[in-house]
Amino acid sequence: MRKFLQTSFAAMIFSIVGFGTMAAQGNVAEEIKAANQKLSDCVAAQDADACIALYTADGMFMAPNANPYQGPMGIRDGLQAMWDSGAGAVNLTTDEVEVFGETAHEVGRFVLNGKDGSHMDHGKYIVIWKHEGGSWKLHRDIFNSNMAPR
Repeated sequence: MRKFLQTSFAAMIFSIVGFGTMAAQGNVAEEIKAANQKLSDCVAAQDADACIALYTADGMFMAPNANPYQGPMGIRDGLQAMWDSGAGAVNLTTDEVEVFGETAHEVGRFVLNGKDGSHMDHGKYIVIWKHEGGSWKLHRDIFNSNMAPR
């Protein structure tokens, strides 16, 4: 009986810890979704400063067919290149978030529309997030197209 009670108690503790971890994952996922909405908003507004503020100081923006853009000035260049190509708005859909302490990774899908609302691209992305200065920030942002090469 004693063994049964010890095992039951241990199982209860593990389930409580597990639920706490799941709740933390859910909270982080919601924070990341909110940050993604801010990113979508600043891309549509072509507000580079607001976009850059969502990245870590040594963040990296890794667009298709380009060298990585690193740090605030590099990310600004990457965003400008995207806007110069006619990009107007990006819609992000989070499919998965896993949290590892002060970092998390996100897997998702994107749709990129032109300034005139036309469909430009769609594909998938992975972001490594870091909890920095009280908020979750993009640290490594890589995406690529699902569309056939032109």
